[in-house]
Amino acid sequence: MLTSMSGMLCDAQRRGVAIGYFESWNLESTRAVAMAAEEERSPLIVGFNGGFLDAHGYELEYYANIGKAAIDLSTVPATLLLNEVSGYDQTIRAIRLGFSAVMIDVSSHPFDEAIKLTRRIVDVAHSAGVCVESQFDELPEAKNGILEKAEDICMTDPAKAARFVRETGVDALSVSVGNVHGLYRQKAKLNLPLVKEIREAIDTPLVLHGATGISENDARKAARSGVCKINIGHALRLAFAREVKRRLDVRVMNLESVSDSAAEKMKEIIKGKMRVYGSAAFV
Repeated sequence: MLTSMSGMLCDAQRRGVAIGYFESWNLESTRAVAMAAEEERSPLIVGFNGGFLDAHGYELEYYANIGKAAIDLSTVPATLLLNEVSGYDQTIRAIRLGFSAVMIDVSSHPFDEAIKLTRRIVDVAHSAGVCVESQFDELPEAKNGILEKAEDICMTDPAKAARFVRETGVDALSVSVGNVHGLYRQKAKLNLPLVKEIREAIDTPLVLHGATGISENDARKAARSGVCKINIGHALRLAFAREVKRRLDVRVMNLESVSDSAAEKMKEIIKGKMRVYGSAAFV
């Protein structure tokens, strides 16, 4: 059931819950996300990492069709997101291939240039009925699951966030409030009062990337404070990979059963997160 991501997130905002974006990378992981949403009756955001696909030279057409199949089969509100697109050209391709939402990370650009690029993408996307999420602050990257320098975290300034949203017209804003990409051997220290400050400055739905390192308690509090979308990927890849390794160690030759078992482990994590974020039984 194809649904606008903007409408989905605004509804979540009104209810004080967050919808999880559980990043996929192949058919089995996509099915795990879709099945979890069906079983928990949660809105579904199907998506892939555009920067990753581009870096590996993977054709976006394959992933667009996997995602659209999941949307077509869903009985819950669902949207197809290309996360962290690699630039303007990939954004246009995603729109043409049927993605209903795109997320553009413009943190590598000076602030004024970031606004101009995002505005350009918003104009094109909105003309095609596609939602846009953006991020102008750079999130730190953990190394081997650990954040080596806490001072690397740049917190989102509410006033800059308000200007960015006002001048770009984005449908959702990814913020930096202590969340870290790839953090799985430590817990992030979220600045929840800052989340509330940003929420007071803007009405646009807020997003947290890097949720593997966010505790369940902080995730619940963030949702109540106005975060409407929480992205998680690393924890899912770890669960999937560990189960594949375990099954292959016992010399199982049926690779379909190996993939199914790994997807099941991943699905259980997703279902648990949906309950924590508050999106379970949402539909």
